[in-house]
Amino acid sequence: MFSSIEQNGNIAVVQTNFSWGDDLARIIGIVEGHFDDFNGNGFYPHPDEEALQRELLQVPTLRNFAAHIAERKARGLAITGLGLAGLSEADRNAVLYAIALTQGFPTSTDQRTKRVAWDVRARARTDSKFVTFSERTGNADMHTDSSFYPMPEEQFLLYVVASARCNGGESLLIDVEDIVAELNKTEEGRAAYALLREAQVPFRVPSVYAAQDEQIELFYAPVFHGDGLAMRWRYDSIEKGLAARPDLATPELVGALRLLNDIIEQRAPRFVRQLPDDTLLWADNHRTLHGRATYTDPGRHLIRIRISSTPNARRVGPSGISAD
Repeated sequence: MFSSIEQNGNIAVVQTNFSWGDDLARIIGIVEGHFDDFNGNGFYPHPDEEALQRELLQVPTLRNFAAHIAERKARGLAITGLGLAGLSEADRNAVLYAIALTQGFPTSTDQRTKRVAWDVRARARTDSKFVTFSERTGNADMHTDSSFYPMPEEQFLLYVVASARCNGGESLLIDVEDIVAELNKTEEGRAAYALLREAQVPFRVPSVYAAQDEQIELFYAPVFHGDGLAMRWRYDSIEKGLAARPDLATPELVGALRLLNDIIEQRAPRFVRQLPDDTLLWADNHRTLHGRATYTDPGRHLIRIRISSTPNARRVGPSGISAD
């Protein structure tokens, strides 16, 4: 189903070598049959998502597609030539939703719209005081999605509708293992790693995701979690969190965060690729950081879907059906 193009550690680029055939219309029909509306541009977490997931996995091409992603055991996978370029927005997003649902449970991207599919493209203007990476041109520093929520999704998908036509906007991925390896090279790095596995760091919620623009929302958590090879990271969110809680901004914590940010942005090895139109990027949101190189073309357009391993009805936090 996939032909390998490039392997870079735990991150790979592959080319599709199959046709969706009649299964494409079948997938679209199944999704449309379970939704009363398109919700602006990208559906919502379905209340019967587990039953819908089982139904979609009965479609042979979709079931095989999901199995091949799982078999790769990668932390990042760029799948080129997906075969959705000629579809309407609604049909394309229906297939992307279906692909996401076979991997887990797509979550709503914010508290206001409940949308699952989020447009990553520059907005003409915004009244929000804290604009997220997905709403502007330029670069995006390395980060994990939903770092400021109680249960960051385990996976995400990015589909390239239109890549930047300005020789910029390359997609970037860093394996957390490589970040930890860099930290462990020095005594200072090892001390920072130990502190950031324990300290409750304040993350500020970007205003586009917050319940109200004027309300400062914070979430507290260690940067490294689990076995120490998983992260939640968004440096600008942490800086704004510490500005709101200066009592937590100890020299030790600030120094550890600055060192880690320098390793992430300057030293850790990374996957760099200008992804062509009709490419699907799948990544582990806990064990990789992602970002993008700078660009100026406002026509660059990606679709993002975040995927939880936990059904939405059992999730904790503002994303998903059980919104706090």
